[in-house]
Amino acid sequence: MKQLYFFFLWFIRGACLVGGLPALATHIVGGELEMQYVGPNGRDFVNYQFNLNLYFDAQFGNPQAEDPVVTVFFFRKSDNALMGEAILPRTTTSMVNYTNPDCANSTLQTRFIRYGSEIGLNVRTFNDPSGYYVVWERCCRNSAINNIQDPGGAGSTFYLEFPAITRDGNNFVNSSPVFGLAKGDYICVNRPFTFDFGARDPDRDSLIYRLVTPYNGFSSRNNPSPQTATGSSSYPEVRWAAGIGLGQIIPGPQPLQVNPRTGLLTVTANRTGLYVFCVQVEEYRKDASGQYRRIGLVRRDFQLKVIECPSNAAPRLLMRQTGQAAFYREGSLVTLSRNDNKCFDLLITDRDGNQRIRLLPLGNQPGITLQNSEVFIRMPGDTARTQVCFDRCLAPPDGRTVTINLLAVDDGCPQGLEDTLQIRLQIEPDPNAVPDATTDLPNQRATAVVGKALSFNVFGNDLDRDQITLVAVGRGFTLAQAGMSFASVSGTGSVTQVFRWTPQCGQVRSNEYVIDFIVTDQRCNGSQRDTVTVRLAALPENSNKPEVRTTLPNPVIELTLNPEAPQEASVAFDAIANDKDPDVLKLSAQGRGFDWKSVGMQFQEKSGQGPLTSPFAWTPECRVMNGKSEARFEMDFLTEDNSCLPNRFDTTRVTIILKDRSSNFEITVPNVFTPNNDGKNDAFSVPELPQSTCSEQFERVEIYNRWGTKVYASTSRLFRWDGLGFPTGQYFYLIKYTRQAFRGPVTLLR
Repeated sequence: MKQLYFFFLWFIRGACLVGGLPALATHIVGGELEMQYVGPNGRDFVNYQFNLNLYFDAQFGNPQAEDPVVTVFFFRKSDNALMGEAILPRTTTSMVNYTNPDCANSTLQTRFIRYGSEIGLNVRTFNDPSGYYVVWERCCRNSAINNIQDPGGAGSTFYLEFPAITRDGNNFVNSSPVFGLAKGDYICVNRPFTFDFGARDPDRDSLIYRLVTPYNGFSSRNNPSPQTATGSSSYPEVRWAAGIGLGQIIPGPQPLQVNPRTGLLTVTANRTGLYVFCVQVEEYRKDASGQYRRIGLVRRDFQLKVIECPSNAAPRLLMRQTGQAAFYREGSLVTLSRNDNKCFDLLITDRDGNQRIRLLPLGNQPGITLQNSEVFIRMPGDTARTQVCFDRCLAPPDGRTVTINLLAVDDGCPQGLEDTLQIRLQIEPDPNAVPDATTDLPNQRATAVVGKALSFNVFGNDLDRDQITLVAVGRGFTLAQAGMSFASVSGTGSVTQVFRWTPQCGQVRSNEYVIDFIVTDQRCNGSQRDTVTVRLAALPENSNKPEVRTTLPNPVIELTLNPEAPQEASVAFDAIANDKDPDVLKLSAQGRGFDWKSVGMQFQEKSGQGPLTSPFAWTPECRVMNGKSEARFEMDFLTEDNSCLPNRFDTTRVTIILKDRSSNFEITVPNVFTPNNDGKNDAFSVPELPQSTCSEQFERVEIYNRWGTKVYASTSRLFRWDGLGFPTGQYFYLIKYTRQAFRGPVTLLR
């Protein structure tokens, strides 16, 4: 990928040189430039794909002039300043096809060569509101061209304009119009000829076409590929030959013209030769004020050859009503009643033998059937027969006249000659009976009980046996929102579909559900419809209130916590939910002001038919007291059945009161012990140490010698230190609780 920086970016063009000098690119047929938006590349650049499409005379062209690369130049429109250049390498090459491959002419062979590369343009450089243009110049054109002076010394200049790549601080997304691939067709003297030069615009901009004089540019025989680019607000044009101009580029009874909206070229030439021309397509886009402004243009150079072709007569197409001798006369009106035969004989003649004639209706009108889309004329002047039939789809519902164009095209070269038969028809439309929508729901009204299925059939019928469609539409709601099921159905003449609904509690409401079932027939010249409306209501089912209880004899439980034996304060019981009705129950628990799971309570919520039993268990820990001497936990056990009535709930409450146990912290610690195995005072211990409470728990005991070295430690409140291995003397103890500590000396005597 290449990027055009702030001003010049020069590329080595030695690849364009042959033998040290540029080769004459004689027999350039034509071509154009393309610029396609790719997208941003970082903050400063926007990438575009640039292509140069070159049509080259493959029969007589100089092969050395098929450059491996081409150089295009960028200029600013406001002052023709050179902004930079880019080298585009050759990417593809292929032969150009004919519309009818059987019509190929050995003296007219064209090669399509594409050059291209992705290029980054700097948003700070290419921001001039007047826009920019890209050019490529090369000499020389085909010396056999008849409508310009000195064609062998005339250059070609491909030209493309594009707007600033930013507008109002944002990237201005735009791609140039893209011409379709040209055909290799030729023109026959004194025969009408069409050539599609239409382009498509990726941004859906409006396109306008016009013929312009081709640019010669600044290239010449002596300088076929200018190495120094020159910008210009008015590039030198080719010089027309005597008697030739924009109104007579290809002379004849119908000179070359281009449709300004479609780009279709038409011409009837009366003189053989090779003719060059240029079509300019301009793209327009609405601005903020709603006005269309031109934002860019592309010029395509091309040449067409006019030759003497073998004689070919156009076919002739005639029509008559089956069984009649008189042929239809264009401009007259054919009136057909509903019961008339709507098939007509087609007779196709051609003064040339061995011709295949294609038949087709112009436009996209339904209701026209051709018995054969192709017939064969074996001998000159023979007549082929087939039929065309018009069905009721051609008849407007108001009886207006319709115009049909039938086309007969032979397989002559380069393009078949044709004959068009324009037919005016007035067909009496068939009556279209209104279809009928019904149901088998009595009085079109029903009440459905929650949890109970409701269904009925819906019918659509049409006496005309048309294709019909049956749909259901809820007023102010969708069927899916209400849990209703009805699939649209189509068929011929009659259809049946089942409506189903099993309402749930959420669908119980004070007002009815109103549903329209609509049947519509599908008639090409107008449709009819009918609606049947039903009203449905959802009611809750009669239900007894469920009950929930526990196996506790008393709903209030008092527990005293012992951190040294937590299991002593455990609680366990069952919660039981039941219902006299066979309803589906839900059994759950809820802590009042606390999350019961976070404090370690164990309970499993359940659902199903009653009775439902789920055990509750809790061994509380001191942490749930949060430092208080007493804590209260209220637990609600809830049940709910699946009815929609207000009495579908029940609750029972269990209150658990936790208390911290008390303890006396006035202690007496012995200050001497004699480990002599006499069974008396053999170890240092404090058997009367207070028991732990939640707020004051025994943590450890530590004993140090007089030099501060720890000689003993224990986390048991019932510790015993026998002093084994330590000398007699004085030691010091530390007895630590959560918030209190006891210190003092103790003497070891032997």
